Amino acid sequence: MKTGLEGWIFDAYPEEEGMRVWAIERSGGHRQLLDPWQAAFYVDGRPRLPPFADARLVERVELFSGKTFRVLEVRLPPLRRDRLVRELSAAGFLLYSADIPLVQAYHYDRGHFPLAFCSFESEGERLVSWELRDDPWAVDYELPPLKVMRLKLSASEIAGRLDPNHAPRGRLIVGLEGREHELEGSMQDQLETLARRLKEWDPDVLMTEWGDSFLLPHLDAVSRKFKVKLPLSRDPSRGMVGRGERSFYTYGRMVYQGGARYFFGRWHLDRRNSFMLRETDTAGLFELARVAKIPVQRAARCTIGTTLSSMQMAWAWKHGVLIPIAKQQAEDFRPADGLLTADKGGLCYEPDVGWHENVAEYDFTSMYPEMMVRHNISPETVNCPCCPDNKVPEIGHHLCMKRRGLVPSVLAPIVDKRARYKTLYKEGGPNAAVYKARADAYKWTLVCCFGYLGFKNARFGKIEAHECVNAWGREVLLRAKESFEKRGFYMLHALVDSLWIKIDRGTDLEALRLVVEREAGCPLALDGVYKWLRFSPSRQDPLSGIPGRYFGCFQNGDLKLRGIASRRHDTPLLLKNLQGNLLERLSRAKGLSECRAMLPVLRDIIEECRQRLKDGGVKASELAITFNLSKAPSEYKQDTVQTLAAKQLADSGVVLHPGETVRYVITAAKDKVKEWRSKPLSLMEGALEYDSARYLELLERAAEEILGGLDEGEQLRLL
Repeated sequence: MKTGLEGWIFDAYPEEEGMRVWAIERSGGHRQLLDPWQAAFYVDGRPRLPPFADARLVERVELFSGKTFRVLEVRLPPLRRDRLVRELSAAGFLLYSADIPLVQAYHYDRGHFPLAFCSFESEGERLVSWELRDDPWAVDYELPPLKVMRLKLSASEIAGRLDPNHAPRGRLIVGLEGREHELEGSMQDQLETLARRLKEWDPDVLMTEWGDSFLLPHLDAVSRKFKVKLPLSRDPSRGMVGRGERSFYTYGRMVYQGGARYFFGRWHLDRRNSFMLRETDTAGLFELARVAKIPVQRAARCTIGTTLSSMQMAWAWKHGVLIPIAKQQAEDFRPADGLLTADKGGLCYEPDVGWHENVAEYDFTSMYPEMMVRHNISPETVNCPCCPDNKVPEIGHHLCMKRRGLVPSVLAPIVDKRARYKTLYKEGGPNAAVYKARADAYKWTLVCCFGYLGFKNARFGKIEAHECVNAWGREVLLRAKESFEKRGFYMLHALVDSLWIKIDRGTDLEALRLVVEREAGCPLALDGVYKWLRFSPSRQDPLSGIPGRYFGCFQNGDLKLRGIASRRHDTPLLLKNLQGNLLERLSRAKGLSECRAMLPVLRDIIEECRQRLKDGGVKASELAITFNLSKAPSEYKQDTVQTLAAKQLADSGVVLHPGETVRYVITAAKDKVKEWRSKPLSLMEGALEYDSARYLELLERAAEEILGGLDEGEQLRLL
């Protein structure tokens, strides 16, 4: 007998006979169904296949040539796919769409997505049919009523700021609907209480802090020791699966990503191991999961590049484009002078160092994605055989005008949807915070899309496409600069997609924006007008500015800070607060004259902080400096205060990976005994010892960074 169900796709994972799907109903109830889906991949050739695999010839498109080929579509039970793929690959067959994560492939193939609202029809638990009643590109959509249980550890002030793998731990704290309870008794008692709460509350989501790297592995180990079964997954036949941690190098630094712990029929989300959760909360995470068709638990932990790659693969699958297992396009051969011409980044004009007032900042809206969409920049459209006259400025590449590229096809709806969200949150209203979070999620995606074009492992990447985006970006910024200057405005600074223009009182900023936007050829927005602004000088050369290091206050009182100490992750809290206090005072000034009038009060703030350091009235957590490990502690040859702290932590039994952070206090920077020069924050015991002279040096530097040059251009004397 067939039964109907309406609800949201909550979770999915492969089984022998298909895909297990969990749905959440409007009432908050849940049901599980078995979809007898078979995974598909494509083979260029005629291999001998096992009896459990079905095959048929189909026509698919090869992206770079645009030609249609006949390939063999192989369908088989999902859990048997990977082994057969390995065997065929070892036999030398060329395979396509063969390594897509199974749940993503399921969503691509069925045409739905995580958190999609659907109507289902089933016979028993077997899914017979379904109908999508949702749209991933909808701006306003309904989400399931999720019950969220929170789990974390109690900790001291110091330990609470650190990974529990590196610090003392407290008791378990559980929470539901805003109420938190610290569990009492021995570890076994706490486990039994936790197990009971999981059964009673039956949450859809377990939200943890440090759950991936410490809490869940630790609970799993002690539950085995005490023989207390924790029902972490809602599926009684499943436990918990994990993925190992990893360290990788990206954008100039080493990054450590903790392992992952996934549940079945229930989600585990770790706030400490999810960039998207930290930046956009669940609103942004759910938005990207829906559009990228990535399961929410995985979407919370994967990189933006992985999310973008899934969007591209989903588009390719829908349009019958073959998806290669690995990047297949090598860089075109060219002479050295051609490489030098093309291999450039964004355009930058050195800032006019010092303090300024009445400055307008204009920013190009999503410049690089806009260039990709507007000029059809995609790996397969660069240097096409059909449009040699559609040249890219400066570098000599040309772009196709006849075939719409994959990359602009994927980016165009993202750019449009982000613009709609930005309009909605600026209008205010009860959902403004949700709209902003979703817009921010797309912001990170669009930031990444440019770099991903040149990423060595991007399936649809090509370095020439990356060069075309840079070239058009430079051209647009140059056109904007010339447009401002021919109207008599002075440009103080320009950096990739932003310009700072000295304006006169009464300037029609909107009319100016419109004319420059038209002449530059890219949407332009007024970020704001500064009451005052300082472009910071280089410490090595006070006459030279550092691009991207500035701070200022808009006319509405909002501060904008870039590149200064309070924005850097390694700055001690004491100095962040000092700069924050100084800037908050300065934000009240209407112009530079009032800023200068505040100097006596500002010097008093600095003196108060200085005196606290001298008198010992500070906490260890205020002095802690953060150090990012680029390699294992034992591999460092130079004994600096940073590396000595890392080695002490490692010697205490803590396992540290490249990309992890160590927080330490400078105790005696020039002590003859190296081990006494610094100490990890997590090992601080007893009376606080610190090198007051060294911290006073750092204080003067932080103060100078804010107030330097304010007293009529003279060097500020803080010492």
